[in-house]
Amino acid sequence: MRISQVLSSAGYERNVDHRVWQRPDFGSIAYNDGDENENRLLGTLRQSTDVSVFSVELAAACLDWPSRYHLSSERANILRPFAERLRAEAKVLEIGAGCGAVTRYLGETGAQVLAVEGSLRRATIARERTRELENVVVLAERFQDFDLDERFDVITLIGVLEYASLFSDASDPAVDMLRRARALLADGGRLVVAIENKLGLKYFAGVPEDHLGEPMVGIENRYAAKGARTYGRAELDALLRTAGFGYREFMVPLPDYKMPATIVSARGCNVDPGFFDVGTLAAQSVRRDPQLTPTTFNLQRVWREVAANGLTADLANSFLVEASVEGGVEPADVLAWHYSTQRRARFARDRMPGLAHAET
Repeated sequence: MRISQVLSSAGYERNVDHRVWQRPDFGSIAYNDGDENENRLLGTLRQSTDVSVFSVELAAACLDWPSRYHLSSERANILRPFAERLRAEAKVLEIGAGCGAVTRYLGETGAQVLAVEGSLRRATIARERTRELENVVVLAERFQDFDLDERFDVITLIGVLEYASLFSDASDPAVDMLRRARALLADGGRLVVAIENKLGLKYFAGVPEDHLGEPMVGIENRYAAKGARTYGRAELDALLRTAGFGYREFMVPLPDYKMPATIVSARGCNVDPGFFDVGTLAAQSVRRDPQLTPTTFNLQRVWREVAANGLTADLANSFLVEASVEGGVEPADVLAWHYSTQRRARFARDRMPGLAHAET
């Protein structure tokens, strides 16, 4: 059954003006990146003839942080390690689609994608970003109200879990969100989570916490009960375990999950530093961080010491986690993925250092 038929059976209707699905009584959430930024983004997409990941037009429109965040080809790198799972027959649920940067990549894989976004305007932007992709359906709906008799092979929470308490009255909003996601997984399905690490190395160096714009908020755990919050590695692992995910593999996106150039696998984080120099990879990524502010110590020097002492995953600026209920499969012999995707499509490259490659 096509996803549009499933949505129709569940009481959703297609909004012809916005070209998204929604309930007749849908009330959009207030979250946004500012009216001016989002209206400009929608205008840019409508005026562009090519809205693909590698669009030259959209690359030229990346003039500041908001436009780069929503239009850059680098955003898609966070899901490239899972390309084999994102095959044409796979059913993918994207929770919190935002303005469609990751949605676009998912659609280009050929997977059957349902993108859920709680803001009607942002859902409209995501639909504009995927306007010609018939395998992508955008639903304007709050995830806490999402109820569908459908199961998915891959579910993504990219930059979403940190906002759980803003839209839930559950006693433990993050666990509640993860349990809801788990209930929507098909047998053998995978949940992919990307989120900042509140104990990330750059935050110790004085870089402001991403959501509140103030240094040391996460490190000192000065989060409000109702507000965005991030987690350390042990905390996030415990949340996933409590929610019923028996298998959890932590990977490290560098410099962070928003604009990753390199993603280090769990194996790459734990391998002998003399065998694979993850510290140098992390050090080289520092200056690629568009949100980097002046720091109290030299991150490039410190990353090498952090890696040499086996702390890469614990002090990573962000986490990329693959989780499942039943248990995992043997990880691929890949230590890291490195991408050069700021180029035109025909020049874009990825490299996968594997165990055999590292030995030669």
